[in-house]
Amino acid sequence: MNTDISSLKYCLENYVADPSFRSRMQTRPQETLQEHGILPDTQTPREDVSSDTEMLLEACCRLCRCSGELRIPEEQNRYLLEFRAHQQEIMREYERRIADDAYADRRLLLWSRQVRRRCRMENRQFRRRDAIQYYPLFFELSDGCSVQCPFCGVDAPLWKSDFAYTPENAGLWREILQISVRYLGRVAGAGACYMATEPFDNPDYERFIYDFRAVTGLVPQTTTAVADRCPERIRAFMEELGPDAVRNAALRFSIRSLSQLRRIQEIYRPEELKDIELLANNPESLNQYSLSGKGIRLRARMGEKGRDKFLRYGICCTAGLRVNMVRKTMEFLEPELPSEMFPNGYRIRETRTFTDAKEFETGMRRLFETWALPELPEDAPLQFNGVCRIVEKETCIEFWGDGVGCSLAKDGGFREAIRLVSEEPTTLTQLYRALSAGEGDALRLWQKFQYLYERGYVRWA
Repeated sequence: MNTDISSLKYCLENYVADPSFRSRMQTRPQETLQEHGILPDTQTPREDVSSDTEMLLEACCRLCRCSGELRIPEEQNRYLLEFRAHQQEIMREYERRIADDAYADRRLLLWSRQVRRRCRMENRQFRRRDAIQYYPLFFELSDGCSVQCPFCGVDAPLWKSDFAYTPENAGLWREILQISVRYLGRVAGAGACYMATEPFDNPDYERFIYDFRAVTGLVPQTTTAVADRCPERIRAFMEELGPDAVRNAALRFSIRSLSQLRRIQEIYRPEELKDIELLANNPESLNQYSLSGKGIRLRARMGEKGRDKFLRYGICCTAGLRVNMVRKTMEFLEPELPSEMFPNGYRIRETRTFTDAKEFETGMRRLFETWALPELPEDAPLQFNGVCRIVEKETCIEFWGDGVGCSLAKDGGFREAIRLVSEEPTTLTQLYRALSAGEGDALRLWQKFQYLYERGYVRWA
């Protein structure tokens, strides 16, 4: 291992994925690291090796939030400092992609921020993960997925066909990308070109990605579950993307089993994996699955063994359009907490079809204008978010989500308005009429419900 970051990365990925590696690290850390080639066997003073061993072990424990005695302060652990600095660089790149000036329409920016605020209110796990964002546009270049991971949170259907890179399809693809950038802004390139698909199922995936970069100026992130099946194809893809894109997390390998992790670590050189995240999704790993999609059925099969393996959160990172190029469909999605109503962790507000670029543009505009609303419409029925808990106090009413809340004064008929909306979905116009609200009172009611809407406590049906 040549650098501190590659040493820690290799150690961390094995620590997360492999319980036997974790156990050996806790009992025989120096021997374990030397067996894996992370620390040298000779030529290094014993005290330096011992210090490196302790720093690596403590860095893994801190990053995995494991309990135990930690003797080295974070600011003195060079492995941890370099790793976190690298992660911050990647975060800055992805934040730049969704910065305010990346949106051509401020209305869409505000709505996107509201969606993220709501999801964070609904789930304290999301609040601990600042990296989770929601993007207004995702593409699928296949119909279905051949891999069928048993933990798939979006319940990807079985692969049927691919969108081939024919002259006609390539032309349509580039036109759609150009339209998306004009309408959405730079943020059109922030999403990915897969969702309920395996990217490398499509034999032309790379050609579509190169067009995507040429039009949007961004390289979409790619997660593949088959990195061990096509290493030469992966290597060629990495070379074409270039070291800067790979360094900025353009490629990620999903690890489905310990044997696959071993194969990948044998197939690829450490320097090839230096900037590629190996996401441990094997059942023995410390990582948890989403209790959504196929994960719901997997949880039932695992029984007691799966008690602590699942979290109620959705993996859908789309707040906007999912465009399937094979079926030529566009669905307007909103992320949701997985439930009986939304088992895959998202809601489909509306689906439209298109046959050419013009129909795509018309449909895209219609969907965003209909559903991406940063302000409450006065004629749409309102309802409280299912996780919202309402507590009445002497002078105010409190609204609570998952560990966070807010309060509003219960003047001007607000208490009665809360009761009406709690009983059944009610429009603002109906509330004004029921409360005989004058212009001033109506405005104050709208402002209070808008405040709740912006934070996710109120939805419109």
